[in-house]
Amino acid sequence: MRWGLALLIALLVNFGLLKLMQSMVTPDHQRGNTQLSKALPIDFVRLPPEEPPPPAEEPPSEVEEPTPELPRPMPAAAAAKNPQIELPSWQAPNLALPLDVGNGPYLGGFATPPPPPLPAEPVPLVRIPPRYPRRALLRRTEGHVVVQFTIDPDGGVSDPKVVEAEPKGFFEQAALRAIRGWKFQPQLENGVAVARSATQTIRFSLKK
Repeated sequence: MRWGLALLIALLVNFGLLKLMQSMVTPDHQRGNTQLSKALPIDFVRLPPEEPPPPAEEPPSEVEEPTPELPRPMPAAAAAKNPQIELPSWQAPNLALPLDVGNGPYLGGFATPPPPPLPAEPVPLVRIPPRYPRRALLRRTEGHVVVQFTIDPDGGVSDPKVVEAEPKGFFEQAALRAIRGWKFQPQLENGVAVARSATQTIRFSLKK
């Protein structure tokens, strides 16, 4: 009995020592994981895929309004309307002749001879309108010039000169330059072309 009890006690002591040694050899983290796996069961749940966010709305593009075109300032010369130059009819020279019947004897009724026919007005073949002077155009000045000149037998113009200008200092040179370029039908006397004098009034006016 004594030896059997001692043997049982020795077996128990050896078994306890083996357990103690096993516990000392096994790492702590494996023991913790084993206990945790036994204590807390883990369920894996697959979450549904997240839906992609809706595309952001693009802000409406700004519509560029067309820039209105500003009226361009017109130069003073273009702002004025085209000049209007009036060419009146010709002024025929005054050919009134005095009549002297003398102091002879009375011979009854005396018939006064008719005056000679007035020369026909010259017919211009080429008319060059004068250029409106810039200074008068800018000031919107109007006026007229009376030019006296000679029509040569070939119809050209010679010796032009200004006999009247209103206002003075604006239109004289323009009128003279224009009249020098005119051409007329030659004046015929007894079938022969002759020179004659003529007068022309040139008016400078602006359209209203």
